[in-house]
Amino acid sequence: MKFHRLLYLLIFLPVFSWSQDSLVRLDLKQILNDLQGRYEIQFSYVDEVVEGKLVQYDTTYSLNEALKQLELTARLRFERVEHNYFVVRNYRSDDLISLCGRLANFSGDYLLGVSVSYSPTEGVFTDDSGLFTLDSIPFDSWLTFRYVGYSTKRLKVSRLDFKDCIKIRMAESVEELEEIIVSDYLTAGISKNRNTVRIDPHTLKTLAGLAEPDILQSIQQVPGVNSPFETATGIHVRGGLPDQNLVLWNGIKTYNQGHFFGMISAFNPYITNSVKFIKHGTPAEYGDRISSVIDISSNAEVAKSISGGAGTNMLYTDSYINVPIVKDKFSIQLSGRRSFTDLIQTPTYQQISDRVFQNTKIGVASTDAEQNSFYFTDLAYNSIWQINEYNKLILNGIYNRNQLDFKSQNQLLNQSFNDKLLHANEGLNLQWKGIFGPQVTIDASSSYSRYILRYDFIESIPDTITQSSKKNFVQEGMYQLNGGYKLNGNSHLKVGYHLTDTKIRYAYETESPSYAIVLDSDNSKVTTHAGYVKYNYDNDILSIQPGVRFSYYHQLSEAFIEPRLYVMKRLSKFISASFSGEYRTQVSSQIKESVVSDLSLENKVWAIASPDRFPILKSYQFTFGVDYQWNGWYAESEVYLKKLDGVTTLIFGYLNGLANEFREGNSRIHGTDVLFKRTWLNYEAWLSYAYIRTENSFSGINNEESFPGSWSIEHTIRWSNIVKLKDWELSLGWMWHTGKLYTDVSLADDGAGGPVRIFYEAINSNNLPDYHRMDFAAMKEFKSAKKPNVRYRAGISILNLYNRRNLINREFRTTPSLENELVDTQVYSLGITPNLVFRIFW
Repeated sequence: MKFHRLLYLLIFLPVFSWSQDSLVRLDLKQILNDLQGRYEIQFSYVDEVVEGKLVQYDTTYSLNEALKQLELTARLRFERVEHNYFVVRNYRSDDLISLCGRLANFSGDYLLGVSVSYSPTEGVFTDDSGLFTLDSIPFDSWLTFRYVGYSTKRLKVSRLDFKDCIKIRMAESVEELEEIIVSDYLTAGISKNRNTVRIDPHTLKTLAGLAEPDILQSIQQVPGVNSPFETATGIHVRGGLPDQNLVLWNGIKTYNQGHFFGMISAFNPYITNSVKFIKHGTPAEYGDRISSVIDISSNAEVAKSISGGAGTNMLYTDSYINVPIVKDKFSIQLSGRRSFTDLIQTPTYQQISDRVFQNTKIGVASTDAEQNSFYFTDLAYNSIWQINEYNKLILNGIYNRNQLDFKSQNQLLNQSFNDKLLHANEGLNLQWKGIFGPQVTIDASSSYSRYILRYDFIESIPDTITQSSKKNFVQEGMYQLNGGYKLNGNSHLKVGYHLTDTKIRYAYETESPSYAIVLDSDNSKVTTHAGYVKYNYDNDILSIQPGVRFSYYHQLSEAFIEPRLYVMKRLSKFISASFSGEYRTQVSSQIKESVVSDLSLENKVWAIASPDRFPILKSYQFTFGVDYQWNGWYAESEVYLKKLDGVTTLIFGYLNGLANEFREGNSRIHGTDVLFKRTWLNYEAWLSYAYIRTENSFSGINNEESFPGSWSIEHTIRWSNIVKLKDWELSLGWMWHTGKLYTDVSLADDGAGGPVRIFYEAINSNNLPDYHRMDFAAMKEFKSAKKPNVRYRAGISILNLYNRRNLINREFRTTPSLENELVDTQVYSLGITPNLVFRIFW
């Protein structure tokens, strides 16, 4: 062996002597022979694999260092099969590699906070020098780079030169000039971009109480957002009502966003690419709602490879898949979800159903035999056709459905009862996007949305069937044309025209063999013409976003000019100040029915404003804010003032007891949102506080004096914690707020057995007890050594960890009979509610 070492030394001595340093460029076969001689090892390979490869080789490296260097420079895998025996081969798709890179724009500026992901659940963010590092990623995976204001970029790992840290340039999007201010606004996956909060479900960390990511419940983490009834869809933003939020899914306006009577979002987070949430300074391209904007979008890039996922928890199961049909040209995405609540009643279902069905005939056993069948489902479709480099066609579709069928019998009286409830929303959107040079973009879209609410109560006795029904239908077509022009590196102009045709019908009917009665009905249509102009100017210290929207409601013959303005100024390296002002209008809204339903689960219907029923809603809002960011600390504070005109007693439901006539009025809302956040290595925590005060004024009510709003929860505190321990993410959150306001009553009895009379105290002059609860969640990500491309997730969540019994609503009425009695309806919160989840991603 000594002779062999001497021989190899003589062979390579001229080469090594010729080099001025230890780094030389040699034929790979020569290097392998040298290593075999020096370290008494053997390499096995096919000649074609190593033939003709010239690679750099550092003669001072140890064996392990040399092999690692050769793997990177020769792009080959050196696999040890025995102590001194190696196989040299090409990379396979299941091989895991390490990779680093640096992100910059085309001006050479490094980009902080770029999301770098290689699966729906795995990824990192770049640091302040644009650097990222990924360990143990599949060789055939795709890297996706997302950064607000820049076009999304996708790169195949196997095609990258990973011997050094790769340098990647990202192009600014000509559609947006916004810049990320806070990459982890609350936590990873929730960023703040000027006045827009963005949620990326693919990188979103585990939030307390959520076994699965939930888009609408994640938004409730933002200061100033409340859900008094603990629902996902009952979002009250700065005193606004849920129907005053504009909720778009891929450009489709949605009128129902929830499952299980609002307890769960109807949008599958695993096919959602991003969510924009705007609570003030609304851009001029958004109209028809006066509170906030929730803009949900799926991926708009052609899938490069087949991927998907499936999972189940204690309420439903779902799956999704992305399939490329024509390479780099056309792909489709499909998803489906269905509950199994009509087949299996888990502890999670039991807790939620107890909360939902309390104070209804379903929650109170009142007949001899009862049967309740309830389920929900949703489907989504997304197809992308990249016609060429400059033209793209996207087709989206969504469908969600909630169906309940409750049957009961009174065998003694030979009566049977059937409650049927259907709640559904469906929509389609076709969009074309075109790029005309480096400065001009145009997109056109056509969308259709339909909403259905139908409740039927059928009472059967021998020879007689009586049916009472509540119906609500919405049909809407919307056509949009938008154009963008990039004036220079800091300025962008956007203009557009929107045509919306909205038809809404509702009716309350009772029918029997001997009579038919229509208690209330309406069938209306409004065509809206809207045009807008928006200008953006952004640089490192100043952002100005003025805009104006012009809306004309044809059938109402009313026109409105709606100015919008957002300004942000950097006062120092760490402090920024902002101001926004906006005026918005809304022509369709939900009204609380004055006809008492038999089930009372969905007691609101959509209706269109009209001169003889109720006016168009109008809203002003002004906001001033300051934020501070330094060394792991982030703090912000915003104060705001809102004024709503055209509100009616139909919207707030004051017709029961407080007033027996339709009244028009206004609301004045002011408040403060405060947030503190701190990040330490693998632990982060934030504390938020919100103050909201609402004052309503209606003609003919409360002696013309203002009174607090029903949903005015004055003080809210949220405390959230997330810690990462190896493959585990643990989160714990606590929420406290003052009790919701309500109107108390007193009784008067004349002693002669006459009807009970109710006297209402001052409107909303009483508070329910304070509300508080603690939530917990734990998630673990893992993968199989045999199938590294397949990843798994398992977790548990617990809502209301210490089982607090919170009273969340209280209303009074009398029974409609001669022997009337006072009914005190009290609604309590969820009890302790566990949930388990298991998912697979590929």
